[in-house]
Amino acid sequence: MGDSIKIGSLAGVPVRLHITFLLIIPVFSYVIGKDITYTVRLLETVYATGDLDVSVLAAGYTPYLLGAAVTLCLFAAVFLHEMAHCLIAMRYGHRVTEVTLMLLGGISVIEDHGRSTPKSEFWISISGPVASLLIGILSSAVAYAIVGYTPLLTESPLTGLILFYIFGYLGILNVFLFLFNMIPAFPMDGGRILRGLLSLRLPRTRATKIASDIGKIFAVLFAVAGIIWLNFLLILIALFIYFGAAQENSMTELSERIKGVRVTDAMNGNVTYVYDSDLICDVAAKLSSEMVSGCPVINGMGHVVGMISRKEVDGVSGADAFTVTAGEVITGNLFGVTSDATLYDALVMMSDKDVDILPVFEGTEIIGLVSSTSVMRYSQEFGEITG
Repeated sequence: MGDSIKIGSLAGVPVRLHITFLLIIPVFSYVIGKDITYTVRLLETVYATGDLDVSVLAAGYTPYLLGAAVTLCLFAAVFLHEMAHCLIAMRYGHRVTEVTLMLLGGISVIEDHGRSTPKSEFWISISGPVASLLIGILSSAVAYAIVGYTPLLTESPLTGLILFYIFGYLGILNVFLFLFNMIPAFPMDGGRILRGLLSLRLPRTRATKIASDIGKIFAVLFAVAGIIWLNFLLILIALFIYFGAAQENSMTELSERIKGVRVTDAMNGNVTYVYDSDLICDVAAKLSSEMVSGCPVINGMGHVVGMISRKEVDGVSGADAFTVTAGEVITGNLFGVTSDATLYDALVMMSDKDVDILPVFEGTEIIGLVSSTSVMRYSQEFGEITG
């Protein structure tokens, strides 16, 4: 991803930080810090501590520093949630491409390649929520120990109260994340857990359809609650669940349609080439005239040096299109599929590599191009024929 940076690796899995993560830290820090008095009162109730002197936490910039600490700890917990998914996925033979921390949490890119079974999907999906629950329980245990079994609050009130606030808050947040993720609705883990269980008895497409429909019911309930209580967040969650459920169902139907279908059945055999010295404005004109979404880029020796797609062309601003060349835009990473690959393999690679078009190789020769558009078009035509 061009909008994320690699910060390291864990268990051989690259860990990336999305730019939205950096943007959300000050926002979360402010929101959490602003409500520190309310949060402490909530913690008093949950952990039965009695009245605590919140004034020491509410002074000056302390609330916002604590907000930043809680935010960073929360995202660390989200990272552990994602790593739990990754470790179990690797145990089942899946390759994990990367983990990215972003605005709404984290995302793990796990390659399927037909290895997924109902059993593996269940255990991979449930591992994340279980990790969140364990973090919540351990954090709550530390919070209880601080107020009930250590002299911290009496001997060092500020330190004790800060630690209680952080661990107590993390305990509540992680238990909430566990419960939210266990809602049996896509795109949450609970939807995949439900599909894994249903797939033990039903075909995967049928199991996905049932899990998707249940997710849409939850979405409607969240939307109704949001309207009644005038809560915009609940309405956003409803939209998130509804469209996530619909997309998962569509993608599963698509993958079932194209499994076993070779890329040569859907590829465009008329390959258009551009030179690495061609200006982006000329590349755009050629893509439009040839009505293709991308093409290989060759150098002066006639060797293929990369691929350029409509998305990359559109990413160059109007004025720069007359000075920037194709060779300056491409990454130089040339990957594709072989002629005996399936459309499903191509779709998985497009998703993993975040590209819209791939070359089809016969040995070292490019014999065609397959795009996400051509995959969708073929699946629709194939569905009409078989339907």
